[in-house]
Amino acid sequence: MLSFVFLITIAQTVDWTAEERRLAGTLTPVPALPKSPTNRFADDPNAAAVGVRLFHDERLSSNGSISCASCHRAEYAFTDQRNVAQGLGRGTRNTMTLLDVAHVRQPFWDGAADSLWMQALEPFEAPLEHGFDRVSVLRRIVEDEPLHKAFTTVFGSIPDVSDTARFPPATPRPEAAAELRSAWSTMDDQDRKSVNAAYANVGKAIEAFERTLTSASSPFDQFAAALSAGNDEEASRLISRSAQRGFQIFLASGCRNCHAGPRFTDEGFHSNGTPPPSGERPDTGRWKGHPKVLRSPFRADGEYSDDRSSDQARITAATRRQPDMVGTFRTPTLRHLVHTGPYMHDGSMETLEAVVRHYNRLEGAMLDHHGEALLRPLGLDEASEADLVAFLRSLSAKIDR
Repeated sequence: MLSFVFLITIAQTVDWTAEERRLAGTLTPVPALPKSPTNRFADDPNAAAVGVRLFHDERLSSNGSISCASCHRAEYAFTDQRNVAQGLGRGTRNTMTLLDVAHVRQPFWDGAADSLWMQALEPFEAPLEHGFDRVSVLRRIVEDEPLHKAFTTVFGSIPDVSDTARFPPATPRPEAAAELRSAWSTMDDQDRKSVNAAYANVGKAIEAFERTLTSASSPFDQFAAALSAGNDEEASRLISRSAQRGFQIFLASGCRNCHAGPRFTDEGFHSNGTPPPSGERPDTGRWKGHPKVLRSPFRADGEYSDDRSSDQARITAATRRQPDMVGTFRTPTLRHLVHTGPYMHDGSMETLEAVVRHYNRLEGAMLDHHGEALLRPLGLDEASEADLVAFLRSLSAKIDR
């Protein structure tokens, strides 16, 4: 009987090549936070303390009931587990996780921001999200004495927006209500600049908080560390045999072309082949997202950046809208997937099984509409699909709810 059990155990053992061991070591751990040169307050704990208050403040919305935390809930890895975001209205994109978001170079599915602090500002004035305006955001801060004191202690003075004739609710955002845009155009130029400078600091405070949102070690991290160190027996106990086989499939199938490195993303933009809902036009992705960066005063090389010569500032200045941006979306991390469904930019796939099936078979996929050459059917059988799903699940750390 003992010999039978031993033979069964041997049969279930996964064999590893030297290259697989080496690659495992390159996929863990998540590296230290990168610097954020365009935000000099990025690692200031006092700025983060202000940022967490702003992040959870429902008053920063037109109906007083929407905050950043409405869509980015801690128990769901800072997503909302909805198909698409729900603010004042129903959005068009799935909510992305904020865990380890400090590593993201160009936030949003469509790259519509070039820094985390720029990204943090966008939802406040988006009609379907907070539906607010930058002057009113500042007014809420000024009216809250403890928050006002904390904010000015970190960032310095803020315009006295209590004079509503001089500082009416206003924004230059093109999709905002006409009266808000008109009010902005009638404001004094210096007042507009002082509002923008203080509003930029709102985003910088929220970035300082969001940079503290880092993930714990996942079962895969522990497995990969043991495997790369040659501790096969320990590694074999840390994730299932199915997940181990799935890891081998992941390495061999070309998934790493886009999902590379310890965060399992190349931070690039690609077509994922997801067809639009019936009767709807395809989402153009970065084609519409990138121009938002170029026209924003809060871009990395803009007036309110703290380092206009940073690498990101140079990238922004040099990147122009290109036809191959059409239909491309940022490669999401594969970490935290157990907590962050539904999946894809439009939340159209409810389960990881559906996602793996999509990439394996590409049935009904939109292929090569802009020259994307990376999408090819994987050719896996159902058992291998299940193994790949098991591996993806092993990349999620437990979240203390």
